[in-house]
Amino acid sequence: MKGLGMGGVVLLSSPMSFARSGVSGGKITFGIISDVHADLQPDAKQRLEIFMERCMRVKPDFIIQLGDLHHGPGMKDMLEIWNRFPGDRFHVLGNHDMDHMSKADVVREQGMSGPYYSYDRGGYHFVVLDANHCVKDGKMYDNNHGNYYSAEKRDMVSPEELEWLREDLRKAVKPSILFSHEAFDDVWQGETSPSKMDVRQVIREANGGGGKKVIACFCGHHHVDHHMVIEDVHYVQINSASYYWVEEAQGFSNGHMAEYKDPLFAFVTLDPANRSISIKGEQSKFKPPVPNGKTCPNADKIFPCIKNRRIHY
Repeated sequence: MKGLGMGGVVLLSSPMSFARSGVSGGKITFGIISDVHADLQPDAKQRLEIFMERCMRVKPDFIIQLGDLHHGPGMKDMLEIWNRFPGDRFHVLGNHDMDHMSKADVVREQGMSGPYYSYDRGGYHFVVLDANHCVKDGKMYDNNHGNYYSAEKRDMVSPEELEWLREDLRKAVKPSILFSHEAFDDVWQGETSPSKMDVRQVIREANGGGGKKVIACFCGHHHVDHHMVIEDVHYVQINSASYYWVEEAQGFSNGHMAEYKDPLFAFVTLDPANRSISIKGEQSKFKPPVPNGKTCPNADKIFPCIKNRRIHY
């Protein structure tokens, strides 16, 4: 595998028992989970353990978590579970991961090669982005120690990272998939990244000239199950493993958390022969009380599941 720019080189051991056909360019399968929220979700450790147990059975080519694995204090316990997987493991930075820590500390403790990086696996190129920059008084800075909450703008990609992404995609010779915590698409729930149009412009440039390098973008953050196509690129939002945050009503766990009975995660299979992306997601139910039109105006748009999908690129 290779890493570019700030990401450096990613070298992770992968026992032969976990090697799949994807190593030589066939199908690739990866396990994906997002927004487990240790330090907020009471049974976050148990939810991650269930995901890990399933990964041991499925034996994907790699696993990746899309951020907000923890809020800082619970990081050590969550990493102890995460690192049980004997294959390749990747992290994306979430905004809450830095609530009580610096970005540099989270990157180091999670064993990341950098806040953003890229790697190849089989016939595909994967890019991990860091949309955790803030702006205040006209200055951009890293999300560190909870300064995210006082920012005028947040969830941004830095100009330096955009240039790195442009160069990384220029050099890529394989179909590329982008991973981020924050969203670069247009979702009904909340504000997406203020940098989304800049990222889309870089994707547009990469996909110009008669080619198509970027085929999909995966993110978390919004705690919804969502898929849309923008300029022939698939944008997939991976639901939280734990809950949906209800702004409008009390009565839920912690006053706002509509918890899922079972942890949500998915296994994604990339098939270069059929040019397809297959998502096999977990289905669950809400713990009582179940959100409805009175307690949550958007109740008809939130689901305790990650839908099964088969999309073509």
